[in-house]
Amino acid sequence: MTKRLSSHASTAADRQRGLTLAEVLVALAIVGLVAAAVVALIGQNARFAADAEERVLAGILADNMMVEALARSTPLERGASESERPLGVRTFAGRLIVTEAEGGLVQIRVEVRSKDTGQSLATATTLKRERQ
Repeated sequence: MTKRLSSHASTAADRQRGLTLAEVLVALAIVGLVAAAVVALIGQNARFAADAEERVLAGILADNMMVEALARSTPLERGASESERPLGVRTFAGRLIVTEAEGGLVQIRVEVRSKDTGQSLATATTLKRERQ
């Protein structure tokens, strides 16, 4: 009877020794899906980081343009003026809009857009009293 048990035990052990082709293919498919998801996530994070960097630079440029307008001692020209503004390795489209406001004030609005897509990235608005 012991021979029969040991013979039966060795046959079961032989069957459990390796993986079947189907099991290996399923495991490879799962690993492939996980790898594809990780690559997609890394690409998306890179795009988010580039967008965030572009918005931060546009905000800095909008602040710089506003300071330039506020620091001028001569009256600002009314209307809109556009210019290309480099900052870092990027170039943005800057727009300065000056309009009359009440009480001897002028409203200054700065808009910074992506030069490539035209998307608005940063804006700033303030009032300035100009000496007459």
